[in-house]
Amino acid sequence: MKRHEALNPLSHHHHHTLTQALELQRAGTEKSQKGYTELLRDLIGFWERDGNNHFRDEEEVLIPLYLEHADSIEMDLVKEILYQHAQIRSSIQHLREDRQTSYKEMNELGELLNNHVRLEERQLFPLIEQAVPEKYLYQANGRFHRDSHSGF
Repeated sequence: MKRHEALNPLSHHHHHTLTQALELQRAGTEKSQKGYTELLRDLIGFWERDGNNHFRDEEEVLIPLYLEHADSIEMDLVKEILYQHAQIRSSIQHLREDRQTSYKEMNELGELLNNHVRLEERQLFPLIEQAVPEKYLYQANGRFHRDSHSGF
């Protein structure tokens, strides 16, 4: 999907999130090459290096920019995205605190991450690209954190 170049850093983050989501979705199955501890360690590392900062970029920069410039705000979509952010944070916190959780909880988090990224890429980002003037998208780009994998 062609994305405005100013949003490319967030789309790069999304790509890495989808990789993490797939690993979580496969956790505990024959398709997984990682054990529970390694999956958890990778998830926590991903979250601390990039995931939490990515959510902050969206909540503190991107969504307010959309709300400021959109003629007609898709409020249900914004609420759903913010709700999913809270769900994901809660799930990650639970997995961090309770080392006895099951693969099923990892699978559910993987599914949630996958669906969340798809929702943002397919619905939110196109709305933002339409509503926000290009110069403000470029200004926002300068405020996004840089991904630890790609440098974007």
